[in-house]
Amino acid sequence: MKIQPHPRLHGMMIGDEVYSHHYHLAARVADIFPAAVCVRIGVLTTETPMELSHTPQLWRADEIENLSVCRYCGARDEVRVVSENGIPFRVCIRCAPDDSE
Repeated sequence: MKIQPHPRLHGMMIGDEVYSHHYHLAARVADIFPAAVCVRIGVLTTETPMELSHTPQLWRADEIENLSVCRYCGARDEVRVVSENGIPFRVCIRCAPDDSE
């Protein structure tokens, strides 16, 4: 029996930038699993001297948005950042609404 990956992970690549709706953080993908991605989050220690360490976290596929591709068609070329509601996402030139109306 073959394990089917989550639909949101279709076309996702290591190095893609993802946004977690659960944690309200953006991070880069370090590894991909069938239903989750592994990201590395910078954590600042409270001890003196303060140090920044990169801690791995698993983020569920149904709680993330891939910021490296167009939200509508999945294209990776000619995408621009849109942040209408505070949550950033990217839209390619073909799918972007016409601003001249």
